[in-house]
Amino acid sequence: MHLTSLSALFATTLFAFASVSDAVLPGTWPPLDQAPPMKPEWAKLVNKKKLPKAPVQTAQAANCSQAVQFCIWSCNACTRSESDVTACPNDKEWGISYDDGPSPYTPALLDFLNQTNTKVTFAVVGSRVVERPEVLQRIRDEGHEIVVHTWSHPALTTISTEQIIAEIKWTELAIQTAIGLTPKYLRPPRGDYDDRVRSIATQLGYKILMWDRDTFDWKSAEDSSYQPSWIWGNFSQWVTDSHGHISLEHDLYPVGAQNAPYAISIVREAGYTIKPVSVCTGTAAYRENVQLAASGPLPADVTLPDPPAPSPTDSTSGSGPESTSSTNDTSANAQSTSDSYASSVSPQFSRLGPFIILTISIAFSVYNIRNIIIG
Repeated sequence: MHLTSLSALFATTLFAFASVSDAVLPGTWPPLDQAPPMKPEWAKLVNKKKLPKAPVQTAQAANCSQAVQFCIWSCNACTRSESDVTACPNDKEWGISYDDGPSPYTPALLDFLNQTNTKVTFAVVGSRVVERPEVLQRIRDEGHEIVVHTWSHPALTTISTEQIIAEIKWTELAIQTAIGLTPKYLRPPRGDYDDRVRSIATQLGYKILMWDRDTFDWKSAEDSSYQPSWIWGNFSQWVTDSHGHISLEHDLYPVGAQNAPYAISIVREAGYTIKPVSVCTGTAAYRENVQLAASGPLPADVTLPDPPAPSPTDSTSGSGPESTSSTNDTSANAQSTSDSYASSVSPQFSRLGPFIILTISIAFSVYNIRNIIIG
């Protein structure tokens, strides 16, 4: 199938697959999207005496007076090379990553990745893994990388050491239960971490996964003025420097998932090789002996989709106000992220989502069939 046809049907496929799964991960799990309880045996895994005494924040970046001393990313985008990964080190290599799933929109995105022989990284939330273990299994089976993204998506600098451990370990346990693998990377929600969080992650066997290119596609969930063209507009600018990058997108939100193919098309056509982050950095993805691979060549019968022409209401730059290489996520942005995330996984959506989405899917299918017959 040519991807010109695939892209025309991508939205339909997205909605067709966007149903809340009946599959639930076996076992007894904490309440979803709430701070999980601590297991006593997990507390022994972290030596508190070795932890830097970075203050627990009242809110993300609420007090940046010690940002330099404790390398608080939310305050000044500070990173530590010994523990943090922010970009693929080699030119013309790109680590594309998607956060906050598995979601109802992930299967359609996986279809596209499979059609184009593209391998990426998924930073998954433990609560979503419990809801959709079969999607996580498919991510593993199709050669993508899986990264811990906590149980309930908190700003890690705002919670206690015990809470951080529980957020990581419950997610780790859910992933182990679903796919039998233990990731070696942790992505802090909203990029919020400091030296205390780093030390906890390191003692638990994790490296910190960040990014150097951010689409801000999460804003689409709360801001009606967000333009989808900003996603591919940003990518069109980013690919011009030939450096290695790690980009941040979200498969939790439909706008992010729908426009992911255009970003991939731009990166591939610019001559980049898309790789799971562990592959581009030459590190292990899991504690278990699993070898991941880079994206392969585009199949001969597949062509990549071109981004649609921007609408008259789009930004003149085509990339939106958050374009270029900024990695800073302000505390105001972080609060918005938290609010939009909570609403996107609400119980009401989980109950009503399948019926709403099925109706939309049927409408889109009828529309496309009519166009095919007429055209």
